[in-house]
Amino acid sequence: MTDALYLGPISLCISLAGVMLAVSIGMTGQFLDRNWTMYGYGVFAAAQIAAIVLGLMSHERLGRATAAVASVLLVASLATLT
Repeated sequence: MTDALYLGPISLCISLAGVMLAVSIGMTGQFLDRNWTMYGYGVFAAAQIAAIVLGLMSHERLGRATAAVASVLLVASLATLT
């Protein structure tokens, strides 16, 4: 039943939207002279975790690839954060 929902493309869209939304939150904070970088990072991390879960739930190659890429992005962002 989960294959009928096409979770692979949905997880890819969530992953890409999380990256774009995080960048736009950070840029908006810079324009308003506010420090919103951690809010953007929180949105990014939540979107990547959701993409990993949905990608692992799907049985498609696109979903598995999205889960792998989202996990690499999340680990790399954690490495640069510390």
